[in-house]
Amino acid sequence: MRFPSQTFLLGLGLLVWNPGWAQEEAPPLQVNLAFASSHVFRGVERAGDSAQAAVELNRDAWRAGFWINQPFDHHSTREVNLNAAYAWSPAGLSALEVSVTHTWFDGVPGGGVQSSFEAGLNARLAPVAGFTPSFAYYHDFRFQADAVQASLAHSIALTRLGAFLELNLFAGWTRGDDWRPDTPGPRRGDSHGYWGGEVCLPYRIGPHATVVAGLHYAGNSGRSVAGGPFGRAARGNLWATLGVNLDF
Repeated sequence: MRFPSQTFLLGLGLLVWNPGWAQEEAPPLQVNLAFASSHVFRGVERAGDSAQAAVELNRDAWRAGFWINQPFDHHSTREVNLNAAYAWSPAGLSALEVSVTHTWFDGVPGGGVQSSFEAGLNARLAPVAGFTPSFAYYHDFRFQADAVQASLAHSIALTRLGAFLELNLFAGWTRGDDWRPDTPGPRRGDSHGYWGGEVCLPYRIGPHATVVAGLHYAGNSGRSVAGGPFGRAARGNLWATLGVNLDF
């Protein structure tokens, strides 16, 4: 699944992570359920221990779905988003995807943010020596924010397990002119850089089920706690995910 935990994931993205678009055709229906010890978006932690769920429909080059992050701490921010995308393969690229996501927030510390709407463009290049680079640009119309991100993915075959260890590195920068659009008064603008990496082990356990375990790290620099995007003040975040992906 590709939601805004990483590349719109990226990255998004449900934190049961997929390092890019699948090489084979996606199943018509996917259901993902996961536990995440943190919910981190572009280097900023938005919630702690959380249950996450996603449903995605695929038809030809189109996909659409929804995603939920429900923290176990009921004083933390809850999120729900609806998303859609179209992908194709132009000359010189492995894939080019245009996406839109509308997100609703509940329980944001200090308020000021009830929803956002973001459009993105993600280009994945052909693999080079086993490494797959991708570049993404996003614009959020409510936050009046722009983000750019570069990612590098690599798969390591685990022959004895019959699985692949998926690695991903990413770095990005985002700037917003109105991070509190629902707060009266002057706009709050800020920018920050972020970076990180993750390792993920998907293991097929049946014709329709895959267990996915992941370890993730993300940091940020330059973010203003008062004027920047909402989230906790930590500059470095290490978290784990464990979930199951079901396809039909």
